[in-house]
Amino acid sequence: MIHPLIKTCTAMILFTPFTIGAVTDLKEVDGKASFVTLGAINNYESKINAHPFLNSSIPRPQNYSGEFFELNHDYPAQLEPSIKPYPWTEVTNSAEITTTNAMDYVLALKEYVSKDMRELINNPDKPNNENWYQSIWLGTEREPIHGIYVGSGFPAGTLTGQGLDITTYVYTLYDKRAAKTLGDIWGRTLHSALNPTISDQTTQYDEGSVIVKFAFVTACGSDWSPMTETAVWQIYAPINGSNGTAKSTQSKCDVTEGEGSSTVPVLTNVYLMQFDIIVKDTKAAPETGWVFTTLVYDHSASGKDAWDKMVPLGATWGGDSDIINVTDEALIPPVTVNTALKQNWINLKAPEYSRSTLAWDGRLSGPNDGAVVTPAWTADQYYHQGLASAGCLGCHSSAQYPMTSFLLPTTTYPPQTKQAPLSSDSSTSSLVLYLPGSEGWMRWFQSNNGLTPMGPNDSKGNKPVALDYDMVTAFKAIPMWQAALVAEK
Repeated sequence: MIHPLIKTCTAMILFTPFTIGAVTDLKEVDGKASFVTLGAINNYESKINAHPFLNSSIPRPQNYSGEFFELNHDYPAQLEPSIKPYPWTEVTNSAEITTTNAMDYVLALKEYVSKDMRELINNPDKPNNENWYQSIWLGTEREPIHGIYVGSGFPAGTLTGQGLDITTYVYTLYDKRAAKTLGDIWGRTLHSALNPTISDQTTQYDEGSVIVKFAFVTACGSDWSPMTETAVWQIYAPINGSNGTAKSTQSKCDVTEGEGSSTVPVLTNVYLMQFDIIVKDTKAAPETGWVFTTLVYDHSASGKDAWDKMVPLGATWGGDSDIINVTDEALIPPVTVNTALKQNWINLKAPEYSRSTLAWDGRLSGPNDGAVVTPAWTADQYYHQGLASAGCLGCHSSAQYPMTSFLLPTTTYPPQTKQAPLSSDSSTSSLVLYLPGSEGWMRWFQSNNGLTPMGPNDSKGNKPVALDYDMVTAFKAIPMWQAALVAEK
């Protein structure tokens, strides 16, 4: 469930004036904005002069005994050639991934990262791993213990069995091959970080690059049964939406230590729900170059710990642009998975909660990812119960510089909103999307390579630079760099 979006997408990216109808009031989107946090918006709008290599803007808590997050931005300048075949390429015999071998492909990826990820998950007081890197410029977003930041806010009822509001916290890591591209863009010094090189030559990821993302929720198993006995991390952050629910008579979770508020950080617990792995594999996915995969926590799965119980939700490697289904079963959540999709696979045995917010026609979107827009407008129709839109691959395909398209199939950029029919309540505002199946809508369901920007051209007629499906660089790091330059001036 998601969005009437966010104040000033254009201001976040280009610092140009709003267009008429663009979202202009944070109050109307509070609790509905997923892709960019309200903290990020405030930073962009204040043109904060952040340091690119800042670990966290929140002072470290005195009453925490574990290690603290340390940004790893020592990006490799060169890569050694890969000698052994990657395990996922052995699944496909270096050919294309299919709906038949997709499960084994996802499991091969999981096994590839298992040693490091199990260590990070099960030893939360040791948050650093030298094999993985993070993007610079996100210090004002990160909390100081694990370096994670707010992802999404979901009102009660968004996911199956979810009785209370929840907030998600996310953490993105790049392996050594992927980190080289970060170095090509940002360099390795303060001067280069302030003067990045954003071009077709620097933004493309090397074959075999792996990027992973954790998604934690603020609901423990006592409040939301799917999270029973999952992994727990302690973070130090302001109370954000629902991570202060321990102080609520509705919650059974003992998650906070202290009297935090929306401005005062407090030690609090978050619980592992989702884990994404994306890999640059042009043989498996010759059109896009990428395979996106999602794992979700399944309490009923066998295993000795939470990492063992992270099971495949699905995989996607293309837009299936030739399959245009505009029936209610494809649009109104929870959607029915269309088994005719050839570039998308969903594990129908994954937990029910994880399948409740799949994208259009059953394309892959995890419970953290926000493919469902509730409520939504399309042309002259209002969807009060929500509309399934772009999934993981479609959202990431909008990664470009400058941003001239939104992450979802909105009719304008910045997005426009419209209130519910016959309503004067601004809280009913919802995103205006293209008509499903229309030419505009289908821009988010193509199978373009990482060098092809979604477009359109910017206000000066310049073609954007495609960022090879990397939304952290497109929607967080670049805007924060621009904000810092404006503040410096």
